[in-house]
Amino acid sequence: MIREATVEAIKDELTSHLRSRTEWDELPAVFTIHQVDGQGARMMQVPVPELVWTSQGHPPTALAALAAVSIQLPRHPDGSHLLVMPGFGPLIGAAFRYEAYALASDSANPAVQEAIRRRQAGGSVPRFQEIPGRIEQRCMTAVDLDGGRYMASSSRLDESKPDAAEPTVAYLAFGDPKRDTLTGNVVDATNRFLNVIKPVPVKGAAR
Repeated sequence: MIREATVEAIKDELTSHLRSRTEWDELPAVFTIHQVDGQGARMMQVPVPELVWTSQGHPPTALAALAAVSIQLPRHPDGSHLLVMPGFGPLIGAAFRYEAYALASDSANPAVQEAIRRRQAGGSVPRFQEIPGRIEQRCMTAVDLDGGRYMASSSRLDESKPDAAEPTVAYLAFGDPKRDTLTGNVVDATNRFLNVIKPVPVKGAAR
């Protein structure tokens, strides 16, 4: 069971990482999340060849492909996955960083309002990046071993400048009735990756 203090530590790690970014149009990145000092958390970036991201084009599709390939990788003698760096504390989650476009409901841009109206009505909507007035964001989606889901994002303030707003972060526990509001292919791919790299029991190991 992940403690409340650890949940807060994961949220802090996500927001701190987004604050540290100074460039846009970065490649996606995936991280393991480790428990430290009993209730703290630390993220470690997984070394992923650039080709994984560039050959797919769509970040969550690339992460799902990485998870599929990672099933075939060997494990350490203790049952931990090869992509989980040893010596950083128990694995408690995984996180995925990517860039995306969003529509602000309070936008005064007519194109944004029309896209929101059409989406709410169940109609077709152009890709967000093609809609004037859309917002560019840095995002991090994370999942933990308790089934919790995290979403952190930071919006670009001006298309001509690198500055971004202070990150916001949300957390939904496994039993939260609103948990299904944080769904989609990014969450699914991050969950799939975490399920692949979770440690497995070793036969003959002491219990």
